[in-house]
Amino acid sequence: MRFGVESDAGQFILPISTLNNLPKDKKYKMIDIGAGKKYIKGFLPKNISYNSLDFEGEHNIIFNLDKGKLPIKNNTYDVILCLETLEHTLYPVKIMKEILRIAKPKAIFLLSMPNDYNFYCRLNFLFGRKTQVQETFQTVEKNLHIHTPRVKDIFNFFSCYIRIQEIDYPWYSRTSAQNKNLTGKIFKILDFLIRPLSKISPSLFSRSVVVKGVKK
Repeated sequence: MRFGVESDAGQFILPISTLNNLPKDKKYKMIDIGAGKKYIKGFLPKNISYNSLDFEGEHNIIFNLDKGKLPIKNNTYDVILCLETLEHTLYPVKIMKEILRIAKPKAIFLLSMPNDYNFYCRLNFLFGRKTQVQETFQTVEKNLHIHTPRVKDIFNFFSCYIRIQEIDYPWYSRTSAQNKNLTGKIFKILDFLIRPLSKISPSLFSRSVVVKGVKK
């Protein structure tokens, strides 16, 4: 893997390691659904052809996932990446069916959603604080978190559509990743201490649920 510190990769550790461990003598066509700033692109090996989709920005495909059928042919992609995206959409069930449609029969799926019931989110709720993905009466308009699933909800949802081969429960804080000052260093230490707990109690200590799988 080409990142120096695992905590800097956030929820991308499992996807990055999976993509870099694919056979180098084969070419793969991948689509990054909900690509945002295309963070994952910088970690890809040369044998993976990268395509991105989002509702705005500089992407190969500009499309609002809630608008229906994806403008992509059946059986197009070898790898489907959809990280921290479905919770922002109105119709995740319909979108997952579309994702299956555009995937080749032996495609690899790398999917994730945030655990909005981890201890940090629970503390925010207890003390009446809002996070950056919560804004009263603006959830749909600003593409915030429409759905707030638990760990078991996420696992059960993905299990309906793919055969899960591997699962990761990462813990990371945006403060440690985005700040290089003393505050960022303190949060990096806290992340290091919390991360082992995510394996013991994912519902409390995981920031996201990330899965790797194939079609059933």
